[in-house]
Amino acid sequence: MEVWQEIAKNAERGAERLVAEYGDRLYAAATLLCRNNGDAEELVFRTLAQAVGKIRQFKPSGDFFSWLYTILLNFYRMELRKNRPDLVLVGSPQDLPQIPVGGKNDAAEEMREMVQQLPPQIRETVVLKYFSGMSIEEIAAALGIPPGTVKSRLFNAKRILADRFRQTGQKGQGNE
Repeated sequence: MEVWQEIAKNAERGAERLVAEYGDRLYAAATLLCRNNGDAEELVFRTLAQAVGKIRQFKPSGDFFSWLYTILLNFYRMELRKNRPDLVLVGSPQDLPQIPVGGKNDAAEEMREMVQQLPPQIRETVVLKYFSGMSIEEIAAALGIPPGTVKSRLFNAKRILADRFRQTGQKGQGNE
């Protein structure tokens, strides 16, 4: 039985399964969007509660995680509209989940920090593609934008990150 079916059948048991199966993925995405763990936890809690309450609105033909992420993203954007500056710019690398990069954490820390510094729309797209593993089409559906816009944002992200890596490398070489 799919998790959404279990929620529809028994909300309490389904909610437990929802948290077990999707809580960590949603939290990882939320920490990349938010400044601190408290905001990320609140965002995930609101997302999960909304998903349980609105489970009948999920269309089984769609991807369940994409639907959950859309809810999370909508709550995040509502907070941005409330003019919460602490959610616009993101915090330190310690606020992010661990991203293994060839066994060396320095590169992972640097990458997380750089991703957090991306403009919000580009950061959302990067999180969905590279940290949540969604396809271009799934990202487009989740964000309500054309696939070409998703591709453009990913291209811009790669360009920005490459420029920042080059700058970081040049600074590191000059300090030795």
